[in-house]
This record gives sequence, C-alpha cells and structure tokens, in this order.
Amino acid sequence: MRMDPASSLSRRDFLTASAMTAVAATLPGKAADAVEWRNRQSNMTYRRLGRTGLMVSAIGMGGDDIRPDNNDFVLWAVDMGLNYFDTAPNYGNGLSEKGYAAVLKARGREKIFQVTKVNIFPNRSMKYRQLFMSLPEPEQAAIQKQVAEEVARLGVEDQDYMGNYFAGQAGSIRSAMIANILSQKYSEKIDAQKEYKQYILNSVEGSLKSLETDYIDCLLVRGVDTPYEITHTPEIFEAFEILKKQGKVRFLGFSAHSDPAGVLNAAIDTGVYSMGMIAYHFLNHKWVGPVLEKAKKADFGVMAMKSSRVIQNPFNRRQTIPARAKALDALVPGNMTLFQKGFYWALQNPNLTGVVAGISNMEMAKEDVPLAFVKS
Repeated sequence: MRMDPASSLSRRDFLTASAMTAVAATLPGKAADAVEWRNRQSNMTYRRLGRTGLMVSAIGMGGDDIRPDNNDFVLWAVDMGLNYFDTAPNYGNGLSEKGYAAVLKARGREKIFQVTKVNIFPNRSMKYRQLFMSLPEPEQAAIQKQVAEEVARLGVEDQDYMGNYFAGQAGSIRSAMIANILSQKYSEKIDAQKEYKQYILNSVEGSLKSLETDYIDCLLVRGVDTPYEITHTPEIFEAFEILKKQGKVRFLGFSAHSDPAGVLNAAIDTGVYSMGMIAYHFLNHKWVGPVLEKAKKADFGVMAMKSSRVIQNPFNRRQTIPARAKALDALVPGNMTLFQKGFYWALQNPNLTGVVAGISNMEMAKEDVPLAFVKS
C-alpha cells in the first residue's frame, strides 16, 4: 500500500518544522565544557549528560519499585553520590513519584537531578488502534501488509536488536507503525492539541504535585517505537516550549525500548531533544554503537537502560536466557553477577553518559551502585 500524500501530511511536516525551529531558538546555548554539579562526592564517577551540562552519576536509578515505604536504598544511594533518578507517573500507579518525593524532601532537591516521563506515544497508538479497528477489512489488511513490509525492511524485530524485554514488544512496534500510517490520512480524526499537547501539560502538573517539587530536570517522552513519532509530533515541542518558559521543565528527552538506533538518530537531528534513554547492551551494539558516536559528536546525552534486562526471560524474569547469559559471561569475565556484567559492559563505552539500573532493594543497590565508584 502506498502512503496517501494528503495535504494534512505536508501541513503536519510544516507544523513540526516550525515548532522545532521555534523551540530551538529559545534553548540557551551551552559551552562544550559547561557543567552543573549536584551531590558531588569523591568516590563517585560523574559524566556530562551532553549539552544539558548536567554532571550525572555513571549509574542512575530507575523507579519502578520505589515507594513511600520502600526507599531506604534510594537514600543510601544518594549518600553514596548518586544524583540521577528516573521515574514515571504510571510506575506503581503513581506511588513511585511519591516515593521519590520523600527522598527529595529527606536529602534535598538541590542534590538530585529528577527525571520523569509522559506517556504520550502509547496513548497515541491506542487512539489510532481504535480508529484502525473501525476501518473496512480490506483497508486494515493493506495497512498490515505495509507494516509487515516495513518491519522486514528495517529489521526492527531482529531478536538481538529488539531485545524482547517484555511480552508484546513486537505488537507495540506494529501499533506505532499503524498509527504513523493513519496519521497521514486521518489526522483530523484525532484532536492533537488535546490528546498530545494538553495531555503533556496535564501530566507534568500531576508529576510536579506527586514529586512535591516545582520543576523537573529532564522530561522524557516515554515509549517511542519509531523515528516517525519523534519527528512528526509538533505538539510535543509546543508543550515543551510552554513548560520551559514556565520553569517547570528544564530539558526534553525521550525513552525508547525499540529501534533505539533509529529513534536516537532522529532525536539528535531535531535540535530540540537534548538527551535520551535507550535500550543498549552487548547484543544491539552493532546497530546502536555508531549512533552513539554521532550523539557524542552532537553533544547529545544518552543514558542506557535494559543493559542487563536483555538476558532475562521476558515471560519470567526469574529466569535467564541461557545462550545470552553464556555470551555475556564470556564477554565480561570475572567475579561479578550477570547483571553487574551487563551494566559494566555498557559503562565501558565512552560515548555513553551512564546506565540506569532498575534497583528494588538495598541488596541490589549495594551490588550495582559500586560499579560507578571511582576506581583507584
């Protein structure tokens, strides 16, 4: 099926370019050596997060399991020098952000670079999925055929590249591709100002309330599956411009489990995104490594995720995938756990700022945080 070159497509391209230009013009320039320190401690390794200038700990902490009554290990990590903490409104049904609020209060907002996310792209896919299901079956079949051809052409479902971090990841990629196609023909059926721009503004207000803070250091657009989403959603840039002027968000970023090389490449080229968090590990390095080099040259900050999760069975995280575990063990010899080896491997790439580790308790914190300690 050939994409319909409707007038709405060219108009949307124009709106995206205009929004990118407008926001880029408002972004303050930073000298290549400009840095901002927080919670600086002599035993911790810090790296500059691209042009944000934020000097972040080489290990950052994810927020899936942080709660108001489960954050003693986060407090310990702050005392050890960690300063980069990632969460999202939907983690723990909002309890993660509230858990971090307690940490910010106990240790001081000035010590921490707080990151949270906005769930716009999964919502976008869901809206277009509903529209897709209302279409005649022949049109649905034609779109699915186009998506299948695109998946094959790009190779985004290659098992080493995709990673298989969770059940349904391939379906998420295809849903995003369906949304991309439909957005070029039926964009008028989606209220973009409400569903994207206003959604972001509302989400940030909710996060600020839950975190009990008046600003977010980096706002990540969560769950990007395709480069098209990065470059064809001007409402993100419009919302960011408003939030930046209000002092509520300092820097715009994204997170991507799927097609991390393609999404990162597109984000760098916008000139508006300043950093991103992508799935990066020993299996997808041949795809992602060259784009990390481009990011470094562009002064674009990149945090890695899923550097160890890739060895886990997506259907049962208590199990590892034997072939992957064996390959990582051979790649990083020595007396470390497999999860430590995954983080350690990623941290050796000088083009990467750091690794975000999913830490749930004190035992995990005391295993993983020392990977970022300064080596004597």
